[in-house]
Amino acid sequence: MHIKIDLVQPEFSRPIALEKIPPSGMEQTLEAKENERKALAERFGLLELLKLEAKITLHPARADQAIAVTGSLIADVVQQCVITLDPLPSHIEHSFKVFYAAPELLEGGAGPSDPNEEDFEPIIEGVIDLGELVAQNLGIMLDPYPRKEGVGYIEAGFGEEKSVPGPLAQLANWPKNPKKTK
Repeated sequence: MHIKIDLVQPEFSRPIALEKIPPSGMEQTLEAKENERKALAERFGLLELLKLEAKITLHPARADQAIAVTGSLIADVVQQCVITLDPLPSHIEHSFKVFYAAPELLEGGAGPSDPNEEDFEPIIEGVIDLGELVAQNLGIMLDPYPRKEGVGYIEAGFGEEKSVPGPLAQLANWPKNPKKTK
């Protein structure tokens, strides 16, 4: 089995080549530029992405067959309330851990046998894109249905019949025999 991967240029890209990662590991600090934040805001349907920063540590793992990537991101986003359509700012802090391995190792069963164990991603052409990893984790943390505090949905009663007055209901209150005027 061969894994085919279509490459699309990500909005926030910070590639790191495997040969640049020393045996002792390394740390990276990422900060999205204004044009990258605008592109990510469009990708995720945000009104604004005011801030996106991450601190990441990479080090060889699993007998040097994988790279362990741990990190944390901080983001300030503005979403739109799904009910009022008002801007809804929020602050996100999220930590993550992912293992990267060559695709052929993942095919051979080097990945987790238990799906709850760890996340494994393929190393593509000897490069790990830390920016895309951060962007994906931001996407995971966004509220898919942001609501302004105190605003609720309209409750619908299923199976219940309720009398709802129609547009001509007021005519029922009119007198039956109005006096004729000359």
